[in-house]
Amino acid sequence: MSKSARQKHTPEQWQQLIDAQAASSQSQVAFCAEHGLSKSSFQHWKRRLKAGDIPAAPPPALFAPLADESTDTDSGWTIELDLGEGLCLRLRRSAA
Repeated sequence: MSKSARQKHTPEQWQQLIDAQAASSQSQVAFCAEHGLSKSSFQHWKRRLKAGDIPAAPPPALFAPLADESTDTDSGWTIELDLGEGLCLRLRRSAA
């Protein structure tokens, strides 16, 4: 498998692979070759997971329906995006 075709694994998937290798009678080299894994990546993730250095999952994206609150459609557009925690992004187009 070429490097560009390698699959990215989640920390949970790496843990399953590490557990599978430990339960097998294969060396890391043989296990990685059989599963198309880089030995250095395998060892890197083994160290990270053992040390508890697991990256946090990104927060889920939140979407809200947009309501048309425009009162003057002839003046152009107004976009307001509430980003939470007191942050608001407002985009306005001035009348031509």
